[in-house]
Amino acid sequence: MKERRRYGFYFVLPGLFGLIVFFFVPFVISLYYALTKGIAKVHFVGLQNFRELLKNPAFQLAGKNTILFILIGVPIITFISLFLSLLMENKLYKFPRWAMLSPMIVPVASGIMGWQGVLGRTGLVNQILPFLGLEQQDFFSDSWAMSTVMFIFIIKNIGFMCIIFSGKLSTLEREYKEVFLLESSSYMKYFWRVIVPLLSPTIFFVFIMGSVNSFQIFREVYALYGVKPPQSLYLLQHFMNNNFYKLNYQRLSTAAFILIIVISVMLIGFQRVSETRI
Repeated sequence: MKERRRYGFYFVLPGLFGLIVFFFVPFVISLYYALTKGIAKVHFVGLQNFRELLKNPAFQLAGKNTILFILIGVPIITFISLFLSLLMENKLYKFPRWAMLSPMIVPVASGIMGWQGVLGRTGLVNQILPFLGLEQQDFFSDSWAMSTVMFIFIIKNIGFMCIIFSGKLSTLEREYKEVFLLESSSYMKYFWRVIVPLLSPTIFFVFIMGSVNSFQIFREVYALYGVKPPQSLYLLQHFMNNNFYKLNYQRLSTAAFILIIVISVMLIGFQRVSETRI
């Protein structure tokens, strides 16, 4: 038995080594930078970096835009993907799973070229608008930037979330629906009283996945606007990326830890809500 445990430890050792080298050690180094100041003469400053960063206008703008993006985009993805999954469950609509995942596997550069062909100044949408009596729009301008990137984010992630919901819905017993509809003919009541409580853990998981994926939208924003995006799209990734180029590791590490704290609070809050629904 001891030999088996030892062999098991040998299998775990490479992963444990990678976890320590690539995650734990950088985490400790980042904490060191977040609590100190100076390059040649480093001195401990405690939480001073955090207080200064929270007062920084650029960080405040980036934080506000990032939180706004998550609070709007992620609930929309969750509700739409759940709705589409219910349609597919009732076989009102059927779509190949590989096609639903295709937006996520398309390279960012190729995806941006496609979106420019659809939403650009000479794109498909602007070719159709005059026939509807509407003026052509520059959907990548400052006034449309947030809405356009939000739309791209939703289209890119909604298929993946649909597959998660569809997998969970396929495991639900059909008797739940049959018994409930014997007492009530309202499908809406069945949705809120049966489906939502049973799917609460899955909804929580999709919400977390959507929040994590929202940080990856930085790649599309960077491909579209470079290092100077519109003010409405200046996200935390831009702030951290700019400080990385400036070699301001203290501010970069402090921003990273604030982000970790915010995400942790969000996770705890979502989990508490999910548990109360159950």
